[in-house]
Amino acid sequence: MAKRKNTTDELRDGAREKLSQLGYQQIKDDFALFDPLGDGSMSATAELVALDEDEPIILFASGEPGDASRPAVQDDAKFKAGLGAAAGKPFRFVWVWDDENDFIFDVEKDAQVSALPARDEWKTVARPISESRTRLVQEVSAEYHRGDFRAIQRKFDQLHEAIYSRGGVKPTNAAIDELGKLLFLKVHLEKAPGYVLTSGAAKGKRFADVYSASHVREHKKDAVIQLKDAFREINNLPQYKATDITGEVHTIFSYDEPLRLENPEVLALAIEALELRDREGKPIRLSVPDRELLGNGEKAREMRAHLIHEDLLGWAFDVFLRGKYASDEGLATYLTPGQVVECMARMVFHDIPDADLWARRGDDGQRERWNPQTDEEAALPAFLVGDICCGTGRFPIGALREVKRRVLDDRHVGHSDDDKLRWLSQMKRHSFVGADQAAGSIQKARINMLLYGEDHSQLLKVDDSLVDPHIDRLIGKFDVILTNPPFGSGKYDDPRGLARMRDEARGLELGWSWAPGNRAKRKELKKADPASLFIDRNLQLLKPGGRLLIVVPDGILCNYTDAYIREYIMGTKDDETGEFLGGRAIVRAVVSLPTETFSIAGTGAKTSFLYLQKKRHPAEKQGAVFMAVAEHVGYLKKGKTEAVDPAGNDLLGISDAYSRRPSHG
Repeated sequence: MAKRKNTTDELRDGAREKLSQLGYQQIKDDFALFDPLGDGSMSATAELVALDEDEPIILFASGEPGDASRPAVQDDAKFKAGLGAAAGKPFRFVWVWDDENDFIFDVEKDAQVSALPARDEWKTVARPISESRTRLVQEVSAEYHRGDFRAIQRKFDQLHEAIYSRGGVKPTNAAIDELGKLLFLKVHLEKAPGYVLTSGAAKGKRFADVYSASHVREHKKDAVIQLKDAFREINNLPQYKATDITGEVHTIFSYDEPLRLENPEVLALAIEALELRDREGKPIRLSVPDRELLGNGEKAREMRAHLIHEDLLGWAFDVFLRGKYASDEGLATYLTPGQVVECMARMVFHDIPDADLWARRGDDGQRERWNPQTDEEAALPAFLVGDICCGTGRFPIGALREVKRRVLDDRHVGHSDDDKLRWLSQMKRHSFVGADQAAGSIQKARINMLLYGEDHSQLLKVDDSLVDPHIDRLIGKFDVILTNPPFGSGKYDDPRGLARMRDEARGLELGWSWAPGNRAKRKELKKADPASLFIDRNLQLLKPGGRLLIVVPDGILCNYTDAYIREYIMGTKDDETGEFLGGRAIVRAVVSLPTETFSIAGTGAKTSFLYLQKKRHPAEKQGAVFMAVAEHVGYLKKGKTEAVDPAGNDLLGISDAYSRRPSHG
């Protein structure tokens, strides 16, 4: 221990000397970082920091030889920098040194840099850290404090392998489902720790006594039978049932779906593995009750900003899914990275006024859209967001997080805490819709939503979202659609679906193609890229003024053969005025994504996402378009897992830049 202390002291002395040479005068040892909750639960200390007139500039961390290059050591220092100094203002730079190597990071750019700035130059080197970027850095720091999501993701990987190989559950997607069932049981245990089973082999026993690794190891096959019966009972409890738009009642898993694990040792191992703990050894809850996010004042706002980022587990599950999910159900499914989802959701919700989130279906301006038949229907939330190619539910989750943040905001005058909780509960049940043709994806989406505190998801299994009659009930009703549909030239060839996409009376025309400027000579398509068809279908589903954010292949944006699609969206450009005439939508933004974006899911396709707003009236004019290029999305593919991209995540800066623009309400 003494050697470690001496090494630390020597490195700290060397760091202090270098910072002095760079002109810094405020250099402090054992600096107490900002505790956002104010109760000591997130207290942390930096061994050395440099400030400039109390502005936090550099946070230093030492290590044993070789430590500085380790991601865990770098992450620890960066997340401490995110906690920041007074009022949670982050440090601008992080310096990690182990006497052999040093690594320096720019916190705002989320990227490695070559040198520390001098005191008289840091203002010209570092960009100002915006309020939204500060909030995001603090959220990620809080998430890190609760635990290392990558460590949890690795635990999921190991558990999946045990279920797949030793548990005898195959194929790989079925093994994912078993892991989801165990997560579901763990969530129920947290929500109802005193629950007593009312049926099956363990009737009369507390579920907490049955869902126990020691119990399974002691009672082996008998315990497996008890847990199988317990799963069937809990899956069919009323609190886990939801009525979808067709009127059908769903449980999270099929009502008769069994727990398939038979091996007692693997089952015990799984239960132990899901006893997740943070860096201080405290249990990690799988979800945070909404009531804990309420309150007035700055402390409550900070608590809400941190605890609402309940992604620690959800993000780990998301990365795990993208590495393990077999994309062979129907059209290929490439699960959208959380970094992309977060950017798209932040951008669109920047433009959503509070009044839209609090509107009721019976309000003036909403009644025509919803046509409520009873007072009860009229009192339901009017706001609707969804994804008709929802896969494992990433976009509904991204929207849910933004809605939570906004509805629970303590600055809403006239809404009590109980009002907010009631309204959020109503929105969870009625404002989020997902559909997918893969039953396995829908089941995983229900698990994913459960990990984010939503157990009444409106998630619908369909044969084809383009023609499904149940989805037709929602034509003209969506405020927001966020989606990443399947794509690929000529991949869609269903004659019935293509005929449906030629129903001009219902606002669908991309089942035809035509030469730009000559729509009168359009031709019926025999095959189509489903991405173009989903642009048309989603625009049909939006209300006038509704917003669509959609991932598309770059060919739709630049190929000559796809020019008719661009003309259909934007209209024809007038050579004299430069204005676009006709068109279905206003293009608000185009963000180019790097080929690495979907690499962990098995494709290197070059994509972008479009932000379109459906025209309220035909004469509405196209304005300036926000254009951005993301060269890095925060991670690199390493095998089938994520590794941190040292160049950072450009999407953070892109969403931040968009949020500084006036909103398009």
